[in-house]
Amino acid sequence: THILMGALIFGRKMPRTAWAGAAGGIAPDVPMLAIVAVLRLSGYSFGDIFGRLYWENWWQIANAIGHNFLLWGSVFVLSAYLIRRQAQGALPKLAFAFSGSALVHSAIDFLCHREDAHMQFWPLTRWKFVSPVSYWDSAYFGREFGLFEAMFGIAMAIALFRIWQSWPVRTAFALAIVLYAAVPAFFSFNLGG
Repeated sequence: THILMGALIFGRKMPRTAWAGAAGGIAPDVPMLAIVAVLRLSGYSFGDIFGRLYWENWWQIANAIGHNFLLWGSVFVLSAYLIRRQAQGALPKLAFAFSGSALVHSAIDFLCHREDAHMQFWPLTRWKFVSPVSYWDSAYFGREFGLFEAMFGIAMAIALFRIWQSWPVRTAFALAIVLYAAVPAFFSFNLGG
């Protein structure tokens, strides 16, 4: 969802900024994805990874860096300044799309994480906003958020499908639509919601 959102917001007309927006959409989660991959390859179970290791200080700091409002906000403001000053080259526009998308991702996670929230103003503070909404916990609107995310993902994939004419890219968006529809359908029909 973060990838589609970054591509749609920052790259409607320009393929290079769409790719930068898509990459920025996943960037905040790269530390977590890398950590999970290394731990799984080392033989740790998902239960041990997310039940114990996720809460270790080193991992919390990695998440804080990845979802950092100060980092992404600084790059976003600097690149916007360079664009306004008509800096030469594509780098300011790509940095704008990348950091803007990472900032949007971080803001959404700020609003949709509870106990698993990130220290998004680190290193200034270790404070975490514990949202009343969880993107995954059904006790805190996780089911409703999941359904909303599926509908939103389908809408974004359809919009991107209509914008981009390349058949390989369109095939990826069509696959995304199928997956967004299939996952909630699976849980609704097989697991009672």
